[in-house]
Amino acid sequence: MKYRCVTCEQEFDSIPDGAVQLTNECHRVSSYRFTDGTVHHLRRALSPNANHRWHNSPRPDCEFCFPPPKPEPQPEPPVMEQALLQEVQAPVPEIIVEEKPEVVPEIEPDESELQSITILSAAFNRIRK
Repeated sequence: MKYRCVTCEQEFDSIPDGAVQLTNECHRVSSYRFTDGTVHHLRRALSPNANHRWHNSPRPDCEFCFPPPKPEPQPEPPVMEQALLQEVQAPVPEIIVEEKPEVVPEIEPDESELQSITILSAAFNRIRK
């Protein structure tokens, strides 16, 4: 049976040997002096289930009113067919590709095309004349 001290909230599995009872059990609390000289006012510790029985409405701190969510099971990975598995395991021949630098020819724009394309070029041509 577990006991809990009313003043310091320390829990004990049993009343230690050599503890001297100072008071009779009055209102479910008994005072004890332990061998190390400390005084504790012990009461039987209630189980979480016992605390749940005594409240009438759901409480947010009660693990029985609001149980923690269960972890969702992970879906199993799809089973690969033997043909695909063998295909993946087969050695793949290496292909060496030689990269050649691209040669970009310079294209000179034709002035007649530029003049006909934009109005700005026509305006600049008027200024230059």
